[in-house]
Amino acid sequence: MQEAVLASGCVDLFACDMNCSMPVDPFYADKYHFKLVPVSDLVAFEGVTDRINYIPQKAETQAAQLLEMAIGNFKERKSKVEPVTQLPLKEAVVGFSSESILDALGGSLNPLLDVIQKGSIRGVAGFVSCTTLRDSGQDVHSIAVAKELIKRDILVLSMGCGNAALQVGGLCSPEAKELAGSGLRGVCESLGIPPVLSYGTCTDTGRLADLLATISNALGDTPIPDLPVVAAAPEYMEQKATIDAVFALALGLYTYVNPVPTVTGAPNLVKLLTQDCPDVTGGILHIETDPMSAVESMLSHIESKRKKLGI
Repeated sequence: MQEAVLASGCVDLFACDMNCSMPVDPFYADKYHFKLVPVSDLVAFEGVTDRINYIPQKAETQAAQLLEMAIGNFKERKSKVEPVTQLPLKEAVVGFSSESILDALGGSLNPLLDVIQKGSIRGVAGFVSCTTLRDSGQDVHSIAVAKELIKRDILVLSMGCGNAALQVGGLCSPEAKELAGSGLRGVCESLGIPPVLSYGTCTDTGRLADLLATISNALGDTPIPDLPVVAAAPEYMEQKATIDAVFALALGLYTYVNPVPTVTGAPNLVKLLTQDCPDVTGGILHIETDPMSAVESMLSHIESKRKKLGI
């Protein structure tokens, strides 16, 4: 989401770390007149000479340096860029975790398991996505998939840059319950939660595994591949998304990815991911460019797992 922030014209300095820098950043710096300062020796831009490589022991001094550089650039930026000050506001409820869900349920998973077993919630989707302009417009695919999932009574736990997309799309607010199916809507009303729970960044995905393990244990050590859950990355882009997808497949989850990952040049890997994985871990990789078809397939998988569990 950095592009929208940089294009606001309100930024005086962008401190670039390894995890949040793009090759096009210098073009934005030229257009919106902010200083571009790498703070990692892993980051370099052509023509950019300012640099402060982060040293933990000198963090306070280096932070002060960055602030001085930003203050020094204020007049330059202010005289050449008209800031966008009237931005549409979206409210979102964020900060959910396995622990906070347990607290909301009174310290036990039983209320959640009850509504899943009764069918008010058909299943759960771990939404771990990037955001990209690669196929259908930024966030368009992610929002379409999430809306269809909650419409079909699938609770969505959202992480990554796609999580920000769902927040901006209004799906992480309690009012979004009106977009959910009747079963999920009732759960949202009783607990005062949105149908999409904002779970953090893509690096927080391990917490979803913890929650799955807790649910598995609560259901009498039901194998994770047999749970009515799926993983979804509708706008895959980053290398971390590849890791998250492989992580989900290793757990034995049905894993939906779009667009096609850049692994097609490795036939042995493609065979492992698309053919052999179900027999190795129970995981299933599904690649689909159409959001409606993707949701239908995820729902079909969830319903097959419900049938296997007898619920």
